[in-house]
Amino acid sequence: MTAIDKIGSAFLRRILLRMKELGVSQTELAKRMKVSRPYITKVLHQDVNITFRTAEKLASALKMDFFPELRPRELTQKLPNMV
Repeated sequence: MTAIDKIGSAFLRRILLRMKELGVSQTELAKRMKVSRPYITKVLHQDVNITFRTAEKLASALKMDFFPELRPRELTQKLPNMV
């Protein structure tokens, strides 16, 4: 699994957990983001690549903060569970 796959999986887990915590359905999430429900399905199945702007809209719709992070590899290698 590549680093991108790991990041995508972690991102998706957080989104799904937050949807569950808030009781937000895919239909409701689509309404909040002003996108189609089929698009949300594609996002949640990782069938589309999303932009940072879309990730921010997703986070905002779920009352979350979104901030991508870059770190030196040596830090990531020492702390692999940060992803």
